Amino acid sequence: MLIVYNAIFAISLILFLPFILIKSLTDKRLRYRIIDRFWPKTIKKEDYILFHVSSFGEAKTILNIKDYFEKSLNRDIVFSVFTDTAHKFLNKEHAVLSPIDLYPLYFKMFRHPPKMALFFETEIWPSYIHFLKKRGVKLVLINARMSRSTYKTFKRFRFLFGTAIRQFDLVMAKSVTDSKKFKQFNPNTIVCGNIKQFKERRTAKSNTKSQFLIDSDKPILVLASFHIEEFDLAVRITSALSDVFFIVIAPRHLEDVQDLERELKKRGIDFTKRTAKQKPKDVLILDSMGELEDVYSISKACIIGGSFNEKLKGHNPIEPLVYNNFTICGPYMESFEEELNQLKALKLIEQVSSLDEILRALRKPRDVDASPYFKNLEYILNCYIINTKNILTKN
Repeated sequence: MLIVYNAIFAISLILFLPFILIKSLTDKRLRYRIIDRFWPKTIKKEDYILFHVSSFGEAKTILNIKDYFEKSLNRDIVFSVFTDTAHKFLNKEHAVLSPIDLYPLYFKMFRHPPKMALFFETEIWPSYIHFLKKRGVKLVLINARMSRSTYKTFKRFRFLFGTAIRQFDLVMAKSVTDSKKFKQFNPNTIVCGNIKQFKERRTAKSNTKSQFLIDSDKPILVLASFHIEEFDLAVRITSALSDVFFIVIAPRHLEDVQDLERELKKRGIDFTKRTAKQKPKDVLILDSMGELEDVYSISKACIIGGSFNEKLKGHNPIEPLVYNNFTICGPYMESFEEELNQLKALKLIEQVSSLDEILRALRKPRDVDASPYFKNLEYILNCYIINTKNILTKN
């Protein structure tokens, strides 16, 4: 079946290649190191552990725990990443851009296969997984999650994805719900919890506000990871609350910044872009990478994007809570359903469904102390590390 998959993939690629090349002329993300997608860089390192992630957020999570894994497994980590943003973020690390999922390309990528490969969350690439398994590499899926739509897809194409999932020596799921789905494909599945919940708080820099040229005494509200489908809501929130808060809007995708600018201008809202390096008055667009956590360290409240449109599934609410932000999310948080229920029970997050509810909550944002919650999360990291080490040393 893998041969059929690769044949269909190759034929589809040939048919769509002209479109891809034309599209890449105007799409920076698609154009980013496009040659590497078809002729990947070779990993020259030996005796290493491979971490494969997709997005910028996943890369941040793995980098946060990288040192723990390296120390425990006594080997260097090499990153394989799928998106341009993740690759740019990890450019100071050992990181390669993963190719399109054609089996022959991995011969070029791996001069020396890793001792173990850890795939993150939903990164199920049949050719990639089978290539490594064929070479005796220990395979682990960490923080495994499976949405309802993905579950339906995997069941429908069980002959392909089910076979790939069975190749993992161990699947460590982020929740009981996810583990039940994965167990239907691989009985070697356990629950460790959401590794994204494990987060060490950075010491806030004394000059963080001046770093962003913020000269306002108003508390800071962050609209974090808002998608283009949510820009209208972001603008309405900004229009209603800019007299109360200094507002930072962080678009999920930087290529959508121009659309956000247009929406703000329609409402007559003055704003400054972070990359302009100018002192903002009331609204700052965070059109830069890797600075959102710094903003959380000085903000009072946060609204989680990706949760106000039924096409989306929410984003991680943990990072703002590390810094005791009063945190709000929308009704669509499927990717973090169990974590959300836990946080709501502890009164650490509020879930709303309308602009009126957002405004009502933010007129008097309450103080939040999430430190007891985070002190109890070390067991999650330990679960991942101990079980990974057991697989590595298992004959």
